Amino acid sequence: MQDLIRTGLEGDGILLATIDMPERTMNVFSFELMDALDALMGRVDSDPAVRGVVLTSGKSSFLAGADLVMVRGFTESAKTSTPDQMFALCGRLGRQFARLDVSAKPWVAAVNGTALGGGLELALACRERIVADDRRIQLGVPEIRWGLLPGAGGTQRLPRLAGMKAAMDLLLSGRSIAPADAVSLGIFSAAVPAANLLATARARAYRMIGQLHDPNIKYLELAQQDVPPHSDATTRKIATDHGVSDDDFLHYPAYGAIVDSVLKGARLPLREATDVEMHQFLRLMFNPVAGRMVRTLFLDRLRLEREHATPVGVGIERLFIGAISSSRDAWAKALLRAKLPQAQDSSIPPDTIELVDLNGKHHRVSLRTLDEPVLDLSYPVVVLSPDGPYGRVVEIVGAGDGTAAVLSALATRLRCLPWRTPGPESILQRLRDAPMEEKSRIARQYVETRKVQDPALLDVAACLAGVAPAWSGGPIAWSSN
Repeated sequence: MQDLIRTGLEGDGILLATIDMPERTMNVFSFELMDALDALMGRVDSDPAVRGVVLTSGKSSFLAGADLVMVRGFTESAKTSTPDQMFALCGRLGRQFARLDVSAKPWVAAVNGTALGGGLELALACRERIVADDRRIQLGVPEIRWGLLPGAGGTQRLPRLAGMKAAMDLLLSGRSIAPADAVSLGIFSAAVPAANLLATARARAYRMIGQLHDPNIKYLELAQQDVPPHSDATTRKIATDHGVSDDDFLHYPAYGAIVDSVLKGARLPLREATDVEMHQFLRLMFNPVAGRMVRTLFLDRLRLEREHATPVGVGIERLFIGAISSSRDAWAKALLRAKLPQAQDSSIPPDTIELVDLNGKHHRVSLRTLDEPVLDLSYPVVVLSPDGPYGRVVEIVGAGDGTAAVLSALATRLRCLPWRTPGPESILQRLRDAPMEEKSRIARQYVETRKVQDPALLDVAACLAGVAPAWSGGPIAWSSN
């Protein structure tokens, strides 16, 4: 698996290691990439000609994190495996990073693009971290969005580099930061112009040749005097201080697991702290919430995006828009962002638009939001969901194939996920205010009566539209556990 990481050794003894996974648009951690990293570390440790390493990426992003197909496999394995077996399976990457962290030879991460989750954790394990000065680069640990925690040292290295408050903000929000912010927090050493990135990283690695790893130099917050002793009450207070509601703390176990991991791992040697983190990670693996969220919000969402993609050759020439009422102002704002030729037309009924496709055919549809029922099917109806943390949905109700294809193109323009419902009512509106048990009953009845071939995709639409909580994985997934 060496071809996943290209290497080149220069006369100064600095090995340039470039992660570049074939046939992928971005690098992600997989079992094969972990094998390649093991082989690379073995070579660095054993080859006297290698005096230091610069680690970078051959793609426009650095490394986007773990392969969530692999993570989904972890949640399936948890149904039949023992804790010891799961610790061995899931903890491999963290053990690799613990080994890299204490390497006698300096490793410098040259982060040329976005580094998320395991990608950022890989950079954090390096002795020094340099990033290209480009605001488009995102750096963060978004695992909380899928009910997980960063399980390869992220909950331990971030507090030791940036302090507990800043680390908790990143861990509990899942938000990304720009390179300049990462430098100001002490997570990266410097942000430099992209053209100078490799040269700067090479110079830093060369300067550290012969210097042994010293955690007191790498981790400015190594003493972690800002981290209080662990207690259940302290965990809850920290989560509350970072905006986690009682309801979210109850339904998303990852919040508690993240805070527990930071508090229980504080001031331990990093190898021991990484084991503490992995026990918290396994707490989530043995809980069905993470499995549901990974499947619905990532794997099935990607399938839905592929299967509901706008057909080739379908597009929108222009829009004609009737008067839009204040109750549907969300539509007015969304259409402005569509960046399509459009004009007001008083001959079109209120809260109605007419789309002209590339063949000149007109498609008239009524606009609705989730707050109001679909009562009139004189025309097909499009229902716009609120803009939520996982995206937005345009539900297409009662449209024929041709109109549905054009509306799919509109949804793509609006950066929304298209979801098609035969009618005469909106399934998302029916699910909106029902209790969880009732949501499940309604969804199952809908699947059976409409002969829905892939019920999991209804879960995706329900979660993205906000009519089912993310922790449930959707009304079908929730009732299956």
